[in-house]
Amino acid sequence: MKKWTLAITAILLFIWITSGYAKTDDETNEIPHIIDVLIKDGAKPDKWTMYFRGKLGFDSNGLGYLNQAEELKRKWPEFNWVVKEDAAGHEKISGQLQNEDLQVIEKITVITYPQKQQMQSYFIYAVEGLVNTNQNWKEIQTLLKNRTKDSIGGNPNIFSCVTGTYGDKMVGDLYFKANELVQSFSGISVEGLKEETFVSLSAYTEQWEQAIYTGHNQKMNLQVALRTEGMGSKTTVTIGTPIITSEY
Repeated sequence: MKKWTLAITAILLFIWITSGYAKTDDETNEIPHIIDVLIKDGAKPDKWTMYFRGKLGFDSNGLGYLNQAEELKRKWPEFNWVVKEDAAGHEKISGQLQNEDLQVIEKITVITYPQKQQMQSYFIYAVEGLVNTNQNWKEIQTLLKNRTKDSIGGNPNIFSCVTGTYGDKMVGDLYFKANELVQSFSGISVEGLKEETFVSLSAYTEQWEQAIYTGHNQKMNLQVALRTEGMGSKTTVTIGTPIITSEY
């Protein structure tokens, strides 16, 4: 039950922080750009993720999520679906598909929870893959566009993230390395968190049109995080736009 509460809290925080997001109509894909920067900096990018989310609205019927589950199964029968409910009235419908043609994994999640005597639902679609030289980013972009059209419609915010490592050695100064990566995108840091084994920098670059606003009303569209387990350990790097939404 606590896990469900944390999940709902994370989603609400995510929705709040992304208000003020700006995006052009141009179809861009920042993932190849991020991968290229990491490779040039000596890191090994391992995997990437892109996703969008949308509001499905309210339902006064407490069993409305079951109708949603049936509709999802009808619309996307190729996905493997699981429906769960907890004692607090939170429902989760999740589907997964191994897309062999594009070498990616697709995930669809619908989370429903009580709000003001009604049930509020959110739709989340994610596509993820391992970094390789054979990925067709144009086809992946088309996949995202088609999934959007078939689910929430419109022109949703696309969130992108790449993770990797700096081999088997630890990066000497995490904060210095994070700043170097920000500068590789011609970015300017606006906020940061610095600890002994972890650093996170939020920044803004004019190379990308999209942006969100920080709690101090500053534009940002790039986040860099570096973590090491200690002396002699390898360093993990995560770069996201406009913000890292995965665990790092």
